[in-house]
Amino acid sequence: MIALSSIALDPASGLRRESPRPPELRNAAYDAGFDWDTLFYDCYRAGRYVVLQGPPFLNLLPALQASAPLKPSWFGGLRYVVRNKRGEIWCRHDGDMLTLSGPVGTYQLTIQPDQASLFAGRRVIHTLSKDNAPRWIRDWLQFYHAEHGADAALVYDNGSRLYSAADLQTELRAAFPAMVIHVVSWPFRYGPQGGLAGAVNGVEAPWDSDFCQTGSMAHARLRFLRDAKSVLNVDIDELVLSDKGRSIFEATEATRHGFIKFPGQWISGASPDPIDHEPCRHADFTHRALAETRECPPKWCVVPARHDPFGTSWSVHNLFGSRHNRAIDSEFSYRHMTAISNSWKENRGIAGQFDPADYREDPALVAAFARAGLASHN
Repeated sequence: MIALSSIALDPASGLRRESPRPPELRNAAYDAGFDWDTLFYDCYRAGRYVVLQGPPFLNLLPALQASAPLKPSWFGGLRYVVRNKRGEIWCRHDGDMLTLSGPVGTYQLTIQPDQASLFAGRRVIHTLSKDNAPRWIRDWLQFYHAEHGADAALVYDNGSRLYSAADLQTELRAAFPAMVIHVVSWPFRYGPQGGLAGAVNGVEAPWDSDFCQTGSMAHARLRFLRDAKSVLNVDIDELVLSDKGRSIFEATEATRHGFIKFPGQWISGASPDPIDHEPCRHADFTHRALAETRECPPKWCVVPARHDPFGTSWSVHNLFGSRHNRAIDSEFSYRHMTAISNSWKENRGIAGQFDPADYREDPALVAAFARAGLASHN
């Protein structure tokens, strides 16, 4: 399994991360969800550099910059990255250990290896997941392997309680022996929600405190995926299709800028046949509501080597910092499967009533399921 060199702030230091959200805008769930004390998610090599990576440093930055050996004047090539929910320190260091000492506290970190070679030249699907049913993750892998030619997967497990990251990795590797598959245990707080889920007195909250997923993407990009041929960022409940039958990986690699952003469409939780949520599969759901009002923010595929890791940031729905991140490609879209969810954010269970007059079947999705050999649970 992949090892992380993580650090939580020592209470004796008297420090903790200050929230970027004013107290009057925090709902009752905010304090329990915010990451007050993770200093670094990991410490690892990335090419010539050692990267100490964590949530945004915010008020912790002065204490870090006054600590040995992270004073800007002490290390040649020392660089701080503080942007887009990222906190990184890049430095040069030849040893296997790094000792941090000063106002931030005293810590010894093992420098984890650069593992970009694991995915070099691969077409990788990447996601963050928690307690998703293994059968859903297997269907997701099978779809992208068959439909788009994915030959690798990097899954970040955000503290699942139903299985361990090691057990999930073993199961997925056994099911897909031809693919390179790694599951990284990423047990950090996801962070408080924005929008209506984080609302106070009906006022939507900003998306300013959810650091975990952005952190996992930065970690994946820098430690593992720098040399990947291309990377597709999608959730377990999202299946990408092309109007022209093309692979999203091939299409992205053929673009001038190595980046494609595409929209999504909801696939309803309703089905013509009665279905229990417990055994349901992706292929149980092939219909769209005629009067769908929910929006699907875009997702993306990227060629990592064509984008500067200092100037651009991978985010859930965009490549921040890129001059080419505004265009939406109409050839590709993802099907967002309502019922393939454990409803961690909102109730997305299976609808109890199906009226054919309110839905239409998605023939492209039906055909894709057939090509991938994905069947309903019945």
